[in-house]
Amino acid sequence: MLTARRTAVPLALAAASVVAAGSQALAAPPKGAWTSSVPALTRPAALYGVAAPKRQVAWTVGSEAKGTKPVVLRWDGTTWKRDAVPGGIAPEIVGVASNGKRNAWAIAQSGAPDDARSLHWDGLSWKAVPYPLPLPLAVSVDSGGTAWSAGCAEQQNDCAVLQYKGGQWVRHPALPLATVAARTPRDVWAGGAGDWTDKTGLRHYDGRTWTKVEFPTQWSQWILQIVPVSAREVWVYTLPQDPLFSGPTLMRLKDGVWTEHKPPRPTVQARASIIGNGFLGRIAPDGRGGVWLQTNQTDSYQHFDGTSWTKVPRSLPFDGAPFMYGLAQVGSSRTVLGAGYGGAVPVIERFR
Repeated sequence: MLTARRTAVPLALAAASVVAAGSQALAAPPKGAWTSSVPALTRPAALYGVAAPKRQVAWTVGSEAKGTKPVVLRWDGTTWKRDAVPGGIAPEIVGVASNGKRNAWAIAQSGAPDDARSLHWDGLSWKAVPYPLPLPLAVSVDSGGTAWSAGCAEQQNDCAVLQYKGGQWVRHPALPLATVAARTPRDVWAGGAGDWTDKTGLRHYDGRTWTKVEFPTQWSQWILQIVPVSAREVWVYTLPQDPLFSGPTLMRLKDGVWTEHKPPRPTVQARASIIGNGFLGRIAPDGRGGVWLQTNQTDSYQHFDGTSWTKVPRSLPFDGAPFMYGLAQVGSSRTVLGAGYGGAVPVIERFR
């Protein structure tokens, strides 16, 4: 988030200053529209992650044939094509990240202990990479091309941030984390479930040390996703653990000041079952200074322009509102990709 020599001071200021900005007013929607497509996969099939570092480079990942076969689809600038996946990969690929067409990483989950749980794209093919923890949860690639991941042991109370270096995943000091976002090698964020002694459950790495990052909050937080936009700005999608279950909220750190932006309450209640990563939705930058939010509770996307919220209808290829487990800005453009499924049908959504 900040240069190494300045990290301590701005983070201290951020912890001491928060502005409540629970704006509920609806603004004019951004120009453009959502469109949907259904890739030809063996159903039941699902997509769980998407990455789009450039306009002509994107991947989406998931599984098909009742979760028994891993899937990687690559966008070549015109169409989505299936990439060959090496044998021995865990059948449900749940996340993907990339910084360019010659470097992408993905993570996968499985009940079989011998399945490889990470894989790397080198520009020509995907290769299996051993992963030291049984439950990978998130993956990110920094601007230098280094991969980062968050994962847990089988007990799920032993989690860590992993960095790929020297040909292997290296474990950083144990942290209560379940998500990671790396912008540069000196700007890495991680978060997870907070508690009464560590309410935010949020950490920042400056290339040398991890620092606890706090924002004033009455309740402990469950950090769902972190999106560092620049050295001066980061968005955090989090779930306050309040007794009335007020639902997820959006926190923004900009120029050392935290602001809270509560999305409008959905008309549809949260679904009772938790069925995988991203079940409470995802956020992605909009290329305009705001963010897109999909809560997985309505048939519309929510857009926040920095001041006000807007509901933007989806264009669905079937009845109902599918779960969108992946949401990503395409490069630095105003185009956004979503990946998910509804029932047995995989779906890719695009705003432009």
